[in-house]
Amino acid sequence: MDTKLLQQLRLLVGKPVEYRGDACRIIEVLDSENALVVRCEGRQRVIQSNQFGEATRRVQQCHTLPLFDENDKLNPVIGAWLESDFQP
Repeated sequence: MDTKLLQQLRLLVGKPVEYRGDACRIIEVLDSENALVVRCEGRQRVIQSNQFGEATRRVQQCHTLPLFDENDKLNPVIGAWLESDFQP
């Protein structure tokens, strides 16, 4: 991944965004997996299971978004977040 893009993505961590109509916050950039993690805020919490599949607690729902599509182009949703954050 391009170093400049990675730096821009890291600046998005902590920023509020809208994803699928929900208010979310960017919480992590997974550069080794070329993915971005967003956490939905204000929604009903979902049940999280442990490594054995047992329900353990309620947490805010998270989504892992791929940075690139199958043609190695930047995910348009993430691209829009970058554009809105870095406009002069």
